Amino acid sequence: MIFPYAQKSISETLLLNEKNEFEFKATLTDIAYVTLTFDKNRPISQGGRLQWYILEPNDTISMAFDAKYFWRTMRYTGNAAPKFEYYKEDVITTNLQKDWETTAKTKLAKSKTGFYQYLVEIERLKLKLLEKYKSKVTTQFYTICKADIKSDISKKTVRAVYQEAQKRKVDVTPQLIPAAFRAALTSMASPQDSITAKSMGYPFTVMYLFMLNHPIQGVEFGDHNAYFKATKSKFHAAFAETLSSELLEEEIAFKGSKEEVLKQVIEFEKEYPNSRFLARIKNRLIEKEAFLPGKPAFAFTLPDTAAKNVQLADFKGKIVYLDFWASWCGPCLAEMKPSLKIKKHFKGHNEIVFLYISTDKNEADWKKAIAKYQITGLHVRDNQNVSNNFGVSGIPSTFIIDRNGNFQAIHPPKPSENNGKDLIKVLESALSK
Repeated sequence: MIFPYAQKSISETLLLNEKNEFEFKATLTDIAYVTLTFDKNRPISQGGRLQWYILEPNDTISMAFDAKYFWRTMRYTGNAAPKFEYYKEDVITTNLQKDWETTAKTKLAKSKTGFYQYLVEIERLKLKLLEKYKSKVTTQFYTICKADIKSDISKKTVRAVYQEAQKRKVDVTPQLIPAAFRAALTSMASPQDSITAKSMGYPFTVMYLFMLNHPIQGVEFGDHNAYFKATKSKFHAAFAETLSSELLEEEIAFKGSKEEVLKQVIEFEKEYPNSRFLARIKNRLIEKEAFLPGKPAFAFTLPDTAAKNVQLADFKGKIVYLDFWASWCGPCLAEMKPSLKIKKHFKGHNEIVFLYISTDKNEADWKKAIAKYQITGLHVRDNQNVSNNFGVSGIPSTFIIDRNGNFQAIHPPKPSENNGKDLIKVLESALSK
């Protein structure tokens, strides 16, 4: 799959020929990220996929490898070979040898200081590896990679800070990070400019770092729309356009083609009449027509906690409250306790089903979270990328499916909103039909 900057993604299924070869060609007008999946059940470290590799127009790359020893045997030719050599060295050094993400998670469970120190060390190591290739790659590639590295580290930092704040019931502030590592982890090391705006994660990384360093009274941490609206002038023009488009796509994902969303699209077009994001935004609106009330929900078959297959069709004649979540998602877990009130209201009502679809890759983490947070309802795990069919771009994502297996509502009120009364009202309306 290819994710061209400001354009619709391209997805192709590639088949090997009699020589065990495949070929793919695409025309790019700007940078793009590519992910190549060989085996969805194998992690990156075992050669299951190449992920988030940057391509530029006119790049050519040929790869040869032994599938069993993927990273160790990978060889590259073509003018983009130095870029892929960089990625290979990064994966071998930080993923295969250090398994840095798992190690970071383990350190966080043992010592907050050890966790943040490790993140600083990994960021420095990644930057050092990139520096070796600076003279072999384009300035644009080097600059975007630096922004990507910052995004990788910041995701771990912000998530840990947010979860600690939730646990301690305090505000999200940099003071939750040990002073010795605070400056390194909360600085925006890469600048805001038209190049770093092309990084797949950096614009949102900058917003989160702004929110962490410069909170606004009355604006909850994580409320992207409210924060961006209040601070838009602080962002570079290219960042403001990128964030405006991505936040608008989030609105479309959550609300579909409601009148309020259409007004926002018109406002975006007035502000950025020549934006390259416009075509993608309008495509999102067209795609969301499949989620209108009365449209059939997407069929799926997923394993439950006992490895028994569960199908959406199993609940024909009932109302299904569908919740995409994950054990690591703070906002998801924050809604679990309020949801108990909703379930209590419908207790004994056998015509409504609370079905939770976990996007966890690790089965053990999924089951542990269910028990730890006492999440009642039916549970399945998304090992088939069902979330993609449902257009899930962020979690939690919830849907209500009617008795006929059609969409009744997408992203209805959260269990925590208005003490649960709004969601109860929507579910009761579905039951009455």
